[in-house]
Amino acid sequence: SSIHCILPSLFESPRRRMRSFLLALFCLLSPAAALRAPARAPGALSLASAPPAAVRATASPSMALPSFADAKGLTEEELLQEISNAKKELFMMRKNVKTRQQVKPHLFTHTKHRVSQLQMLLAQRQAA
Repeated sequence: SSIHCILPSLFESPRRRMRSFLLALFCLLSPAAALRAPARAPGALSLASAPPAAVRATASPSMALPSFADAKGLTEEELLQEISNAKKELFMMRKNVKTRQQVKPHLFTHTKHRVSQLQMLLAQRQAA
């Protein structure tokens, strides 16, 4: 009986390499369990990891931008505070990029959009 362990390839994604490495480590530590482990081709995807068809059909392809309706109920002081908070968030996200910390790039667009919405609403109120 031969033990079939998949060794990580340099051309695989980091997540797949880690999974392959852990599977190989598990095979080395537990030879009996390796006999039960399913052997897959390096490029094959398992059906268990794919989301169901209903979930794929309902998932939106992009993240929604912040809505304008929730800001209309704010007072001028609250608008100024929200603008200040959003600018602080942008500063912290830029700092996280520079210090190589985890950052969600789509939040830059969302926060900038939010700042411009709030500033426009504030300008409209001050003009009226």
